[in-house]
Amino acid sequence: MGVGPGAQLTVNNEDTVEHSVTADRGDAFGRDVDGGTAVFTAPTRSGAYPFHCTYHPHMQGVLVVVALHRGQK
Repeated sequence: MGVGPGAQLTVNNEDTVEHSVTADRGDAFGRDVDGGTAVFTAPTRSGAYPFHCTYHPHMQGVLVVVALHRGQK
């Protein structure tokens, strides 16, 4: 499952330390999450976007952006 191009994404940090959601390459997205929630916009091009936490480099993931078919929201 993935998100649509340009989707607004909400990240929740229920931890007591700062985290980030930072694209591994380029400036596709990057957002610090000090605690609580942070919102960022997904890239507008379909693809897989590896990301990491700049404060904890072992925390990694992949954001998958998929084109929506006509009629999908």
